[in-house]
Amino acid sequence: MISTKSSVKSRQQPTMKPFRVLMVSGVYPTEQIPHSGTFIKSQVDSLIAEGLEVEILHPKSGPSPLRYLAATIQVFLKTRSGNFDVVHGHYGLWCLAARMQWTTPVVASFMGDDLLGTVNADGSYSKKGMFVARISRWLCQQVDAAIVKSEGMKKAASVSKDNSFIISNGVDFELFRPIPRAQARTALGWDPDRYYVLFGNDPKIPVKNFPLAQVAIECLRARGISAELVVANGLPQTTVVQYINASNALILPSIAEGSPNIVKEAMACNVPVVSTDVGDVAQIISRTKGCSVCPRDPDSLALALERALQHTEPTTGRSDIAQLDRRIVAKQVIAVYEKVTGKKVRDHTAHFILEAQGID
Repeated sequence: MISTKSSVKSRQQPTMKPFRVLMVSGVYPTEQIPHSGTFIKSQVDSLIAEGLEVEILHPKSGPSPLRYLAATIQVFLKTRSGNFDVVHGHYGLWCLAARMQWTTPVVASFMGDDLLGTVNADGSYSKKGMFVARISRWLCQQVDAAIVKSEGMKKAASVSKDNSFIISNGVDFELFRPIPRAQARTALGWDPDRYYVLFGNDPKIPVKNFPLAQVAIECLRARGISAELVVANGLPQTTVVQYINASNALILPSIAEGSPNIVKEAMACNVPVVSTDVGDVAQIISRTKGCSVCPRDPDSLALALERALQHTEPTTGRSDIAQLDRRIVAKQVIAVYEKVTGKKVRDHTAHFILEAQGID
């Protein structure tokens, strides 16, 4: 069991006890797997920057049942002390581990397929994925607050307005920032004059639909445009930034998504995005010239990629998703913590965020 404590000096008055969060997750960056759960670490870092104390509960690698059991026992023991104000679980079954105690409020963050089900390459749903989805939907009724990433996930959760919140993962704007394409390509050793299209997921995951990306690139070549499809998978975030900025466009041909982080990261780098209509992608990229949402067929994707490659100027993606800056998202999460605990985290927490949703 890895239990990592992360904290900074609280910004609250010295007489006030710092607000403490126990974060439960099956994925988190380690030296061996630096790309695993980076979006959770980003949220943790943003919460710490806001003055909270956060302890990470991330079980060591091993058989899944033993990991869940170890996490459940640790959550139970740690919350008995009364030292935590809230337990925050990430992903369905880890949220279940967070809920296996009743002394501390639980916030459950769902990622996508844990609520929607895991889609196979042929469009069917896996039995395991539907089992997890049933547990997750039940959990939505048992936790103090459920955080989902999109309107589609909220509908699947079937939870009341009072304890469900649509909060997308935030983007680290300091890390994911525009870099001159020539500079990024020099660092990676890429051809300065070639077209590159980036696939920013694991090609082995069926729902990410890598074969469709390959066929779309072939269709693009048939239109007289030679482009290379590049995969960014299993890389440190600092390298991912270079891959994004060195590419002419990002392609997301997925069958299903919740709120894909790679799309928001490309937007923060002002790089065009071409995607199928999944999750909240249409909402995120709809205002940005050079970006497109397409039907799930190679010809449509190839045509959209051609338009993206012809968009030679940086996009306005970064300014278009300014509301997804992780510092803003951190305040949204803190407002949820305050709602479920009845405690004030900071005097100047942005309650207007929840008020705008009509739930505060």
